Amino acid sequence: EAIRPEANRFPVVDEAAARAAGLNDTGMATLRRYEAAATAGDVDMQYRLGCSDEMIGIGPATTWLRIAAEGGHAKAQYNLACAYKSGEGAPVDYKESARWNRAAAEQGHTEAQCNLGLSYCKGQGVAQSYADAKGWLEKAAAQGDELAAHELGKVQMALAVQARGHIAMFSGREVATGLEKNR
Repeated sequence: EAIRPEANRFPVVDEAAARAAGLNDTGMATLRRYEAAATAGDVDMQYRLGCSDEMIGIGPATTWLRIAAEGGHAKAQYNLACAYKSGEGAPVDYKESARWNRAAAEQGHTEAQCNLGLSYCKGQGVAQSYADAKGWLEKAAAQGDELAAHELGKVQMALAVQARGHIAMFSGREVATGLEKNR
């Protein structure tokens, strides 16, 4: 369900900044229509504003992304998680990254499931747990995520090592994170 926060919570692009960035009259009119729809609670439009090159260049893209994420938009939740992990548009905060990856993962977002699984492997933002990592990586792998399938093999080996009473360390690769992966 779309959220309807107080009017003062919504960011509005400064017209002078937009014009300086190259938006003409048509572009400004379109931007204002988008802002009106987003302010009215359209989470798809909130997401669109949060990921648009124009907003990233001239305005508060991360604020729109957060509003859409809070409204339950899985892609916005995933991209916000990426922002928190990479520090692009938000401070680096692994706990927040894991929180938003979980929200998207619970809605079936494949990349978020993989990233959450890797967070559990490394203990980034969540308590380290190969069992939890296995569950999320299995879900992502079942949807065709090749990185999740590859890392799942490592997690299964780590669990086997732990089952024998030994210490296992995860040395997985980083998942490419960034706002450029808007799917």
